Order: sequence, then structure tokens, then C-alpha cells
Amino acid sequence: MSDIMYPVCFDTLMNHIFKEYALYNRIFNVESIHRYEGSNTLSAFGVTMENPLGPAAGPHTQLAQNIVAAYVGGARFIELKTVQTMYGEELGIPRPCINSNDEAYNVEWSSEYRADEAMNEYIKAWFAVKLISKEFGFGDPNGFIFNMSVGYNLAGIKDPLIDGFIENLKRAGATECWQSCKEWALQNLHRFTNVDAAYVESISDEICQSITLSTMHGCPANEIESICEYLITEKKLNVYLKCNPTLLGYDTVRELLDATGFDYVTFDKHQFEVDPGMNDAVPMIQRLQKVAEGIGKQFGVKLTNTFPVTIGHGELPGEQMYMSGKSLFPLTISVAAALAKACDGKLAISYSGGADRKTIKRIFAAGIWPVTVCTTLLQGAGYNQLDALAKEVEAVDYGTVGTLDVAAIEALAEEAKSNQALHKTAAMRKKRDAKPGFQDARSTDYACKITCGNCVRVCPNRTNEMITVDGKKLIIHIDESCNECGNCACNCIEPCQPYKDRLTLFLDEARMEASTNDGFYKEGDRWGFRFKGQRGVAPLADVPAELQPIIATFEETMPYYF
Repeated sequence: MSDIMYPVCFDTLMNHIFKEYALYNRIFNVESIHRYEGSNTLSAFGVTMENPLGPAAGPHTQLAQNIVAAYVGGARFIELKTVQTMYGEELGIPRPCINSNDEAYNVEWSSEYRADEAMNEYIKAWFAVKLISKEFGFGDPNGFIFNMSVGYNLAGIKDPLIDGFIENLKRAGATECWQSCKEWALQNLHRFTNVDAAYVESISDEICQSITLSTMHGCPANEIESICEYLITEKKLNVYLKCNPTLLGYDTVRELLDATGFDYVTFDKHQFEVDPGMNDAVPMIQRLQKVAEGIGKQFGVKLTNTFPVTIGHGELPGEQMYMSGKSLFPLTISVAAALAKACDGKLAISYSGGADRKTIKRIFAAGIWPVTVCTTLLQGAGYNQLDALAKEVEAVDYGTVGTLDVAAIEALAEEAKSNQALHKTAAMRKKRDAKPGFQDARSTDYACKITCGNCVRVCPNRTNEMITVDGKKLIIHIDESCNECGNCACNCIEPCQPYKDRLTLFLDEARMEASTNDGFYKEGDRWGFRFKGQRGVAPLADVPAELQPIIATFEETMPYYF
């Protein structure tokens, strides 16, 4: 089906990286490549990282190529997408599943891959980053951290599928995927200048020393505590507990959203009644800190989870969606302030909740780290924003962030209420009022009216490309890794839906048949195609004349797809 992401093998992944970098000095369309030039590092869980920035568990950490793109952009703390016992069609994820017009909403929740398949993506990404960081001088090959994420209850986490996922990411060397990556590297040493056999053999298979626990809304405090204690004492992992914005209470959340221009956001009061409150959370956190300290591990919190709100204007399919981005920021930073104060500043906080270039430096300077982002990467320059964000946090004196600055966190939380630069703007409010729902406009022509390239930049899965044919720019959609999230449509200025309306490169005939898009695929020295009512398999000279230069240009300029 066209909404299924098909993982690429390690050979394909690395060939793509090498060829694109050689041709265009970019990797997966990340042109703002970050090279760490500092000397300071942060230490966490016995390992180091060059900066505390990374993509949050979500669409940017589901595929190996996404993770590589994030690293190349400047991320050094990679929060892997959450896995659970359910996967694939069982999740029932509707399409589209992302709306990022301003603040963001989604109706996805965990990895679409089975846990062992997700594990393979993370192993491939780890090995690839180890190789390219060394080969291309992007940074210290030991200067980044992977953090795994699991959910959603104790029975599920103890399931053999999830237990195997955890154990194999703790030590991946015995897995078939690890051996395959290692074998590829050793067989392709001739392609490297700065990587030799000794280096390949030295790559650590200890991928994750930490884990983030995500639980469903309504999970009782005693269940949450039991899971955390299990992960600490039995799995011997450093643990972050993902907390919910509901810790603030209904009235506070309502007041914050109203004050910051998001008064139209509606939500169910019941979730505040079933989620743990601050009176439950603080003593639980303190108990778990002691458990972790007793065996030399760290326990902290991840702030915050997304916030369930009502779908009232066709933003996405269904009845409930998860809110993130700028509307989540005042909630998350307020939770951070409350917990920091309650714990006397003695708390490890991993942050994700609307952080962007306006706030990320101050969040880190207040002692909150790592800081992960998602919504900002779904907009604007996409992964290319990471370089600027990395430079923001790297400008902070790492020696000053060992403990929480409670006063600074509280000040930022207060500012979130009053600083108009952090609120819903009048212009975006007007745009929303005019069209609050998901972008449903369609294009009847495969060519853009104005080819801006937004769909290339904002796609988390790297599934849109831009080529120039006879002086005219065209977008080519890549079916293989697209899950029809719809984010490209949200950011299209035409407007249209690029993932449905643009010519598409398919892996083979079966994938084309599963889609309604016009497009093409390569079959030996011939091309299969569906184009303006015509279809067939033929040498290039015999495909429709209008399609010939498009295929020829794509093959010539982007050989890494073949």
C-alpha cells in the first residue's frame, strides 16, 4: 500500500549517503551540515555527547535515514520512536496523521514497525552515523547518544518482543542486522578514506544505556512506578519517565492556553481526573530517584507528552488528536517549573514541548537537557534548522548546566504567559479561522505553479525530491518511504497534496498498483509507468514523450535511487 514505509537495506542506505554527498555536499537533502567544532562535551549515563539537542521520539526517528539526517543536521541526542506490542495496521493510524500549520497535531502514537523491525532501523542508523561521523569529520564518532523509548504498560514491556528489543539495543552485536552492517563496512573499506578495519571492529554495540517510558493517559501512578522500577532494577537502565501536561490541573491548562491565544483548543476534563496529579508524581519521582541511585543509575523525567485535544474542525480524521509545538510550550515549561521547585532543583529533566530557536538556549542554560524537538522540524527548513539550533545550545557554557536553575525556569514559565512572540499570532489566527481543517486542495497537474521546495524540506521521511527539467523545476515523490502523514500538504503554498499529486517514483509494479499516483519505476533497462491515462513497461525511448526527459533527468541527477 502507498501508506506503508518500506525500510531500505544498509547497502542502499550507505550508497545513497556516499553518492549524494559526493554529488551535492548534502545528505538526505540536509544541506546545512553541522560540524562540531567545540571542545566541550556533556556526560550522561557514562557516555558523552557534543550537544544536548535532538529529534523527539516521533516521525523524525522512525526510519534509519531520518536519524542520519538529524545527526547530519546537528542532533547529538537521538530519542528513538516509541515501540510497543502493537504495530502496523493494528495501530489503526488514520491518514493523514499530521497537521503542522502552526502549532501541530497528530493522530499517530508509536512506531508503525514491529519492535524487531524498528530495532533494525535503529541499528542501521547507529552504524551509519558511526561511519559517516568518522569519514566526513562531522564530529566525534563517540559524541552522540541514542535513547530508546517503550510503552505502554508493564505486561507489554515484559512481552518477549519488547524485551528482546530492549536487550538487543543494550547490546546489539549478536543481532543479524549488526553483523550485516559490520560485514558491509569491512567489504567496502576501499570507499573510505578515514575508516579502516580496526575502526569498524572498534564500533561499540552498546547502542542504548537509557530508556524513556511512555504510558497512556489514565495509567495509574502505581503502574507507572512499577514499570520504572522494573526498567531500573531488572533491565539496569537509566530511565526517563514521560509525564503528561495534565499534572498542572484542568484550570491551569485552560488558563495558559487562553492567555497564549489558543482559546479555541478544547479538551476533555476527564483526563485530568484519571491521570496522576502533582501530589502523586512528586513523591513517586523522589522514590524512583532513590531506587536508581542505589544501583548507580539515573532517574529523571521527560517533559512532556503531547496533549490530547478534541478534533473539532476537521484538522485530522477521528475525534481526538495530540497537540504539540508552540501551544504545548507554556504547558511543558510550567510543568518543568513546578517539578523543579517541588524537587528543590534536584531532578534530571529531558525536555520536549514546543522548544524552538526562540527558547532552546534558555531552556538549556537553565539546566534542562537534553532538549528534543519535533514540530519545528515539520515546518520551514525542516532538518536544516538543526544546525542553527545546535549552535544556540553549543554557545552555552556547559559548565553551568550541572543543576537546575529553578528561578530561571520559573522566569521562563512566567514569560511564556506574557511574551507575544511565544503566542498564537494574529496572522495565524486569521488563517486558522479562514480554514481550520486539514488542507484538502488538490492539483490536477503534476507540475507546481510555484516550485518552492517546502515539501522537500519538511518531509520527515525524506520522500520528496526536486529536479530541473528543461529549465523548469519539478517535484518527484518517493513512494518507498512515505506513510502519507500529510505534512507536505500542510506546508504547500500552492496549495495541493504533494504526496498524492506529484509524479512518483515507485520501487516496482506492485507498489505502483497499490497507489493511485501517476509515476514510474525501473525494471532492468526498461521503465514501467502510469501517466495521464497511459501505462506500460518499455525502453525509455518508448515511454510517453512528455515523461521521457523527466525520467532521464531524475536518473541522471539522483542515481542513488537506482
